[in-house]
Amino acid sequence: MNILLSTDVYKVGHMEQYPDGINKVYSYLCARKDFSKTDVDKIVFWGLRYYLIKYLSQRVTKEHVEEFVDVFSPIVPLQGSTIQKLYALSELGYIPLKIKAVKEGEKYPLQNVLLTITNTHPKFYWLVNYFESLILKLWYSCSVATRSRQYLEMALSFADMTCSNHDHIPYCVHDFGYRSVSSEESAMLGGAAHLTNFYGSDNILGEYCLKTFYGMTKAKSVPASEHSVMCSFTPEKEIEAFHRMLDIYPTGIVSIVSDTYNLWNVLTNFAKQLKNRILSRDGKLVFRPDSGDPYKIILGDPASSDPAVQKGSLNLLWEEFGGTTNSKGFKVLNPKVGLIYGDGIHLERYKQILEGMKQQGFASSNLVIGVGGLLLQNHSRDDFGFAQKTTYVEISEEPLVVFKDPITDKKKKSHKGLLCLLKDENGRHYTKDNCTWEEEAGGELNTVFEDGKLFYENFKQAVLT
Repeated sequence: MNILLSTDVYKVGHMEQYPDGINKVYSYLCARKDFSKTDVDKIVFWGLRYYLIKYLSQRVTKEHVEEFVDVFSPIVPLQGSTIQKLYALSELGYIPLKIKAVKEGEKYPLQNVLLTITNTHPKFYWLVNYFESLILKLWYSCSVATRSRQYLEMALSFADMTCSNHDHIPYCVHDFGYRSVSSEESAMLGGAAHLTNFYGSDNILGEYCLKTFYGMTKAKSVPASEHSVMCSFTPEKEIEAFHRMLDIYPTGIVSIVSDTYNLWNVLTNFAKQLKNRILSRDGKLVFRPDSGDPYKIILGDPASSDPAVQKGSLNLLWEEFGGTTNSKGFKVLNPKVGLIYGDGIHLERYKQILEGMKQQGFASSNLVIGVGGLLLQNHSRDDFGFAQKTTYVEISEEPLVVFKDPITDKKKKSHKGLLCLLKDENGRHYTKDNCTWEEEAGGELNTVFEDGKLFYENFKQAVLT
């Protein structure tokens, strides 16, 4: 894609609107939401490397300028000086910007600088905020990584209470979100963001993004059926679908959707008929309910007149296949069977289910959840108030500290001057304003991009190990 098109209409006029003599602009990115107004106080920074490689590493060409003029001119008439600036950029041969950023995959307190951007050539001061709308897309991957991290922290919390170890944690929250997002790019970035916290994913594009732009492989999944497969056997022969899955996959983990017709029949009659085959198999059969109230499906509904419904999926599997009691006194299902639920699981519901499992004496390791649109799609830039703001300029090489401080909304007040991210005596990050250039060169921000090139040695990453 022509990177010149990756902006808003009004941005184009700004290159003429700045004061005469301006030669440098310095801006920063932050999640400026007041943490008293949200359910997290830290944001996971993730996704910058993708945008730098995919977009800002491009060379702007004469053809790009011509295409831009052709697309843009019918919207707002272009001034001749604006077109000249664009052609000058094409002649330069690279994007003359310097970007410094925090470590990807780490958490940082809200309202702190996450990234700074400034021009490296005095003629191209206007580029710093020209690409603001592109850089701000980081709100999406950061939001997904942050929400996914909340699932991780929730899972770790209940594992500490009910499990002997954390062995199940990398796989206990599975990305089911590919079909729930609005674009393939969202699937890639959101899927990769989830993989900063977990291994479990059915999102191939998330793995592609991680492999292509971050040089890692991480996603893991298992063979699984869907309703079209199960329906093809008809209600009368549904059990044959289970046998076929076990025939095709004689070893390893296999997941079989179990609510096509009657989940409770599957977990009682089918489970009993398949028991010997399941127990003699080198692997695990994971039953997958996919409809109804997740809490009641997993843990039972005492108000039901059906004994199977009263007990719920976990108790039925325990009755049929048994298991062990771990070092903390909680029940762990026979390793030959498992349970996954992937419909309508949001964070609060996940907490309720894990708490219910605890009350019934089950270790949290007995359940894998799949999360789709609620993980990858149910976000907006306003969730954490992502914004890019200018705090320093130079006019005729004279420094000028600038800031935003609207009297009508004080939470939009910006930092001032050159910025540096530091840690206090308790190890908590904070942003220092009005730095000197020497101070700005230190701190937690590393130069990751300059004049079209990535500095991979400075591109720090933190991923689940």
